[in-house]
Amino acid sequence: MFCSPARTLMRATLITTTLLTPAALAMAADGSPVLSLEEIVITASRTNQPLKSVGSAIDIFTADDIAARPRFEVSDLLRELPGVSVNRSGQLGAQTQVRLRGAEANHTLVLINGVEVGDPVTGGEFDFANLLTDGVERIEVLRGPQSALYGAQAIGGVINIVTTQGEGPPVYQAKAEGGSFGTYNLSASASGGGQGYGVSGSVSYLDSAGISQAIGGAEKDGHHNLTLNTSARADLNDLFKVSAALRYVDAFVESDSQDFGFGSPTEGLVIDSDDTQKSESFYGKATGTLALFDGAWEHIAAAALTDVTKNSFSGGAFSFGSYGQKIDLSYQTNLTLAPEGSDVAHTLTGYIQFKDETFENRSAFPGPQNHRKSTQDVGYVAEYRMDIANQVFLSGALRYDDNDLFKNDTTYRASAAWQVPDTGLKLRASYGTGVSKPGFFELFGFDPTSFVGNSNLTPEKSEGWDIGADVVFNDDRASLSLTYFSADLTDEIYTDFGVFPFTARNRIGKSTREGVEVSGRYAPTDALNFAASYTYTAAKDDAGLQEVRRPKHIASLSGFYRFMAGRANVGLSLDYNGESEDVVFTPTIPSGMATLDDYLLVTASASYDVTDRIEVFGRIENLLDERYQEVFSYNTMGIGAYAGLRVRLGG
Repeated sequence: MFCSPARTLMRATLITTTLLTPAALAMAADGSPVLSLEEIVITASRTNQPLKSVGSAIDIFTADDIAARPRFEVSDLLRELPGVSVNRSGQLGAQTQVRLRGAEANHTLVLINGVEVGDPVTGGEFDFANLLTDGVERIEVLRGPQSALYGAQAIGGVINIVTTQGEGPPVYQAKAEGGSFGTYNLSASASGGGQGYGVSGSVSYLDSAGISQAIGGAEKDGHHNLTLNTSARADLNDLFKVSAALRYVDAFVESDSQDFGFGSPTEGLVIDSDDTQKSESFYGKATGTLALFDGAWEHIAAAALTDVTKNSFSGGAFSFGSYGQKIDLSYQTNLTLAPEGSDVAHTLTGYIQFKDETFENRSAFPGPQNHRKSTQDVGYVAEYRMDIANQVFLSGALRYDDNDLFKNDTTYRASAAWQVPDTGLKLRASYGTGVSKPGFFELFGFDPTSFVGNSNLTPEKSEGWDIGADVVFNDDRASLSLTYFSADLTDEIYTDFGVFPFTARNRIGKSTREGVEVSGRYAPTDALNFAASYTYTAAKDDAGLQEVRRPKHIASLSGFYRFMAGRANVGLSLDYNGESEDVVFTPTIPSGMATLDDYLLVTASASYDVTDRIEVFGRIENLLDERYQEVFSYNTMGIGAYAGLRVRLGG
C-alpha cells in the first residue's frame, strides 16, 4: 500500500502524541469533570458500584461521548477504546468482529440491556455488523477474564450496551442523514417517565448501496438494517418493581465469496458473486425486583431470550442457513450489610443461571449436516465485596457450571482497589479465570464437503491478571489510566487447514496474551477537550506466532471544540491500526499467512444548533481516503461524506 508523506506524518504524529500525552474518552464540553470516580458502573460486578471501587480495567462511553462521535455502527466507536480491535469484512453490514486484549472474537461476551446477544451457533460470538448507534446511550467495556461473573465466553471481557431508558419529561426525536455510497439513515424515538415508571421506544433504518466486498470487484454489495427497540419499567409498590426490554433487528447484506477453484487465477481470493444473507434477531428480557429492609436485601428474577435466524442465498437460491436460540433464566439475591458505627460495608451476592441453547443447521440438500442440537448449563455464583472506610475495596467471585456436554467448570475472580486519600489516584489489580465453550459449528460441522465437526473438542480455558492505576488531576480537568495485563490460554480451538474437509481442534500448548493499555482525557477549557488511547498487545499461539487479526499496536486520538455560545461543535478523530497477520489460501503465498499493512482512519465532524430544537450535522469519514485491508482480500470503504438533520421536541 502506498503511503503519502502526509499520511506518514499524521501516523507519526498520532503515535508520538499518544505515547507522550496520553489522554482516552472525550468529555462533554460543559465544564464537567473529565472523569468522575463516583460514577456508577453496572458491569464490573453482579451489583452496581462506583467507579472508584472497581478493581478491573473498564472504560465507559456516555451519551455525550456517543453524541460527539456520529457513526453508523457501534463498532466504529469501539475503535477509540484501549484494548479493543475491530475487523470488518468489507462494507457496512458485513461481518464485524471485535476482540479484547488479543482474545478471539467469541471470547467477548456482549450484553444489550442485560441480554446475552451472542449467537449460540458461532460459540456465542456476536456479529457487530448490525448494531447501530441509534438509541444507544451507554457503553461499558470491562476487560480481563470475567467468567466467574458471567459464565462462558467472557475470556477477553464484557461489552455492555445500554439503550435509551425512559425518564423525565417526554422527549421526541427524529433524524435523517445521507451521503456517500448511496447511504441514508432514518430514525425516530420517544422516551419519558415519572415517579415510579418510564417507557422508551425507537426505530431506525439504515440503507446503503455499498461497495464491492471484493477488492477489485465491479459490482456493489448493499445492505439494509431495520432495528426496533423498546423498554419499560414500573414500580408496582414500595417493594416490588418490574422492567422489560425488547429488541428486533431485520438485516440484509449482499456479499462476495472466496474462489476455491483449484488452478483458478483468483484462487483463494474474494471475487464478485451473487450472494446474499438475510437475518432476523430478537432479544428480550423481563425482570422483577423485590427490595426488603430499605433495599438492604434484594431479590431479582429474570427471563431472557436470544433468537437468531440467518439464511444465505446464492444466485437467488437458498444455499444454507442456521437457527440459534438461547433461553436464559436467572435468580439473584443481594445482601448489603453496613453496621452502624462501622467503617466497613459488606455486599454478598448469590446467583443461579439456567441456560438452554439450541442450534439448527440447514442446507440446500439432504444429509447429516441438517441437524438440530441443544445443550443446557446451570451456573452457580457467589460474590463478596468489602468496602473499608470508602477507600479500600476488595471483591471475590466463584462460579460453578454444570454442563451436559462438557466436564463441569469452576472459575474464580478477585480484585482490589485503593482510592488513595486526599488524592485523585486509584490503584487497582485483578485476577481471574475464564472458559469458552466450542461452538455448535465446531462440534458438529455444517458442510461435510468442506468442514466437519469435532465432538471431542474441550472448552478453552484462560487465566489472567492485570495491574494498573487511574488518576484525576488538574482540578479534575485531566485523567490518566495505565494498565499492564497478562493472560494464558490453554486448549485453544483452531481450524485445521492441513486436512480436508477442514475441522476444528484444540491446541496442545499454551497461547499467551500480554500488553499495556494507556488512556486519558484532557479538557483545558470548558469548550475544548481531547482524548487518546494506546494499546500494545502481544498475542501469540502455542508456536510463538502472532495470532491472526491481532495488531500489536492500536491507538486513537480525538479532539472536540464547542463555540458560538455552545451552538456549534467541530471534532477530529484519528484511529490507528498497526500491522496484523491473516490467513490466506492463495497459491502465490505458500506460507498461508499474509501481513496486512497498518492504516489510519481520520474522521472530521461538525454540528450546529439552528434552534434549541433543530440541529444540522455532518462528517467526513476516512478523510485521507486510506486504502487498506482489515481482512485479507476484502475491500474497505474509501472517503465518505454524510450530512443530516435532527429534530428534538419536548424534554
